[in-house]
Amino acid sequence: MTPNKTITASRPLKNRKGVALLLAIFSIMLLTFVVTEVTYDTQVEYITAANRVDRLKAYYAAKSGVELSLLRILIYKQAMATYGDQLGAQKSLLDPIWQLPFAWPPILPDNMTTVSKDEINKTVAESTLDAQYLATIESEGGKIDLNDLASPVKSLAESTKQQIVQIFSRELENNDDFKDKHSGEDFQSLVNRMVDWVDENQERVEGGSEKDDYQDDLSGDTVPPNQPFKTISELHLIKGMKDDFFKLLESRVTVYGTKGINVNYAPKEVLQALDRQMTDEVVQRVMERRNNPDLGGLFANADDFLGFISGYGVNSETFNEAGVPLLFDAEYNFRITAIGQSKKSSKEISVITYDFDTSKDRFIELLDKQEEKEKGTTNSNTGTNTNTNTTGNDDTDNEDDKKAKDTKKIKMPSGRPRVVYWKET
Repeated sequence: MTPNKTITASRPLKNRKGVALLLAIFSIMLLTFVVTEVTYDTQVEYITAANRVDRLKAYYAAKSGVELSLLRILIYKQAMATYGDQLGAQKSLLDPIWQLPFAWPPILPDNMTTVSKDEINKTVAESTLDAQYLATIESEGGKIDLNDLASPVKSLAESTKQQIVQIFSRELENNDDFKDKHSGEDFQSLVNRMVDWVDENQERVEGGSEKDDYQDDLSGDTVPPNQPFKTISELHLIKGMKDDFFKLLESRVTVYGTKGINVNYAPKEVLQALDRQMTDEVVQRVMERRNNPDLGGLFANADDFLGFISGYGVNSETFNEAGVPLLFDAEYNFRITAIGQSKKSSKEISVITYDFDTSKDRFIELLDKQEEKEKGTTNSNTGTNTNTNTTGNDDTDNEDDKKAKDTKKIKMPSGRPRVVYWKET
């Protein structure tokens, strides 16, 4: 007899080591993912915060450059008020106070003594400014003031207009690419529209309503504003003002002028715009003379300037027939450019200072001259012989006027230079 076989049901395994291993691996992977994400986010936040700190350092470095430049301008004006009369024609000796660029940390010349270098390096090491900056100061009074296009001084308005037209004419003559692209442009009309933009009336110089030029624009009901230019960038809004034209004018014009052109600080292009006789050679000689005391340095007055350029073929009798007021005194309007740097972050600040009192005095003088000239014209109609100023230069006045101006005391500045423009990029 065969014994009975007992059949048993299958039982679950008691060994679950494999499942535990899988759970452990999954947990480790999850934790690794979380740690990686948290680490990445932390690094991004750290880098972002560090960049913000660097940008902040760069900004305050640039601002430090601006504030130091404002102090230099103030010191220059104080020195000019104190010693300008004593220095006379040698007043330009004070110009390095504002002309020389300044960098931090300072750039040390090779010929500096070891002791001096050590002292400066020690000062830099002790400084809490953990950034760099470079600050430069430029003359703003040597540029053409756009707002003079609508000046009540008729000679100033007309001469400003002619200078701008002259800039375009010279570019057509000297730049073949510009000529190929814009030889058909009517630059006289373009300048007339610039006059329409700033003059008080709403009639076009060439006839008709000023708004006719802008009737196709959405802003046609608000332009032209018949107000002074606030910034140079406003030129872009002028009908027919192309980028090439704006770039040509940008470095030559300002809206913070000195009611004339300061010959001693005007750039090459502005000097050329004074008269067609100002060729490249003549302008080069003028700039060499200005920058070299051994050659005479800055020009003392109109007679000095006209005598100099006459030696290079310029007819002083016909020079500056437009009557541009030529200035030869100290510079008082400045443009400051400061660039701050901290690692890969940089910040640039541009500032313009404006001496309102000096510009006001010059403006009053021009108005007085215009009134005298108009009276002189009236007297000439009645047979009276009256001398008139046809060159636009202060130095063509009579001897009494010259003596009065020579003894005019330079005003001592009070407080911080007036900032009229501040731009951060």
